[in-house]
Amino acid sequence: MNSKGWKNFAEYINGEYFKKGFWYPPAVKKAHNGYTIVFENYSTGGETPVTCTKVYTYIIPKKYFEFHIYNSNIFSSIGKYFGMQDIETGDPVFDKNYIVKSNDGFKIKQLLRDPKVKHEIENFKRLNLKLSKPGKLWKKLPEGAYEIEFITERDIHDYRELETIYLLITTVLDKLEEIGILNK
Repeated sequence: MNSKGWKNFAEYINGEYFKKGFWYPPAVKKAHNGYTIVFENYSTGGETPVTCTKVYTYIIPKKYFEFHIYNSNIFSSIGKYFGMQDIETGDPVFDKNYIVKSNDGFKIKQLLRDPKVKHEIENFKRLNLKLSKPGKLWKKLPEGAYEIEFITERDIHDYRELETIYLLITTVLDKLEEIGILNK
């Protein structure tokens, strides 16, 4: 999305348009309960670069907790055959459609058994949602900071779709706080 699109989206979502610097693409940020959700694009580079959309926020968990939730596909089926982790939530339809990885099976099941969280996840045909240590070079973050991120392999221009990603991330944040994962 271009600068004008991000400015219009900032107005649409009641957020704030900003640029980190000359070499950085424009972005939008919106506050939620003390957290800042950031919407931005980045390019994969290479001979045929792809513009991707990323929505993220930084958190400081009380203890080490990571997860990765994404759509199941033929390759994940092969991976599961060879022992790849896939935590089952107890919902056969959800477990068939999504791969769930985490260092804490109990906490991820607490998160995914919440009907609101599950509903927000199921709003997406393609999902790539992570909570992990950020791999940011040159960026100073607080000690113990983790990143919740939703990444797409395309440039999203639909404001409603971006707003739906915002709702997913804020719903996950609220549940993580409720189950005692977050230091606020």
